[in-house]
Amino acid sequence: MKPPLRPRLAPARYVTGPGAAAEPERPRAAWSAREKRALLAALRAQAALGLPDLQPRPLRERLPRRSEAEILSFLCRLRGRAAREAVRTQYRHCLEQQRRRRAQVPAPIEVWLELAETLAEGLEEATAAAFSQVLTVAATEPLSLLNSVPPHPAGTTASPDQGGSALADPAAHPAPQSHAPGSFTVDFQRVYEYLARLCRGGKGPALPPGESAVVLALLGSLPQELGVLDRAALHSHLRGAYGALMAPRPPQTDPPAPGAPPAPGTPATGWRGVGLCPLNLFLVPLQLLARAEPSG
Repeated sequence: MKPPLRPRLAPARYVTGPGAAAEPERPRAAWSAREKRALLAALRAQAALGLPDLQPRPLRERLPRRSEAEILSFLCRLRGRAAREAVRTQYRHCLEQQRRRRAQVPAPIEVWLELAETLAEGLEEATAAAFSQVLTVAATEPLSLLNSVPPHPAGTTASPDQGGSALADPAAHPAPQSHAPGSFTVDFQRVYEYLARLCRGGKGPALPPGESAVVLALLGSLPQELGVLDRAALHSHLRGAYGALMAPRPPQTDPPAPGAPPAPGTPATGWRGVGLCPLNLFLVPLQLLARAEPSG
């Protein structure tokens, strides 16, 4: 008995036309040193021409045994390898910098700056606003006006020709003393307002020569003023403050339940309770910031 007829299919190697199976991809041959040198020379030639994009056809002419797809694939692998190596190099550089930073002994000023930044975390804006308010009030103090050149009597502000304006009632207070045109003038109200803007992080108009000289003199006098302080007492206080801040803290207990009354003897909340003032982080007594009396 004959078997039933079955449709016979031609082998794939004999099929032609749209339905033909794709030719299996041959394994890629390794790039030889000669091909790599030829590719490098072709890339340099294109770079010398200043072409915006990579042109695979000129590369194909230098590498007749490689197709454009093989060349582009090889370049893609090289870019990925270069990117990975750059990331590894940068990571190793960062680790080396961190190790060196930990090994170096920080300068005393760096220790105090880091401690101050830790204590003032989240309070920078409030502290800057407070100092700005103090300087704004100082701009209207009678002594600030009287010490100006020319002096402004109490109750007046800068004259109109200096950028200020008099009070609403000019008859109630005498006008500022007149001065010769071109003479040296200093308006301390402008100085304080300029410093107040700096505390707020803003920028205002440039100071005139007189006020600029005052600000430069203030900055230049800081080393001299530090030298006349009671350094022994200030050193003792700062060492005690640093020891108290760096001392280990007792473990915190569980927080009280919401709505529960505070336990007896609980310190007040805020900086008064924790012993920290935002405007005086190390609680330096004001008398230690005054000039030391000469001995003998």
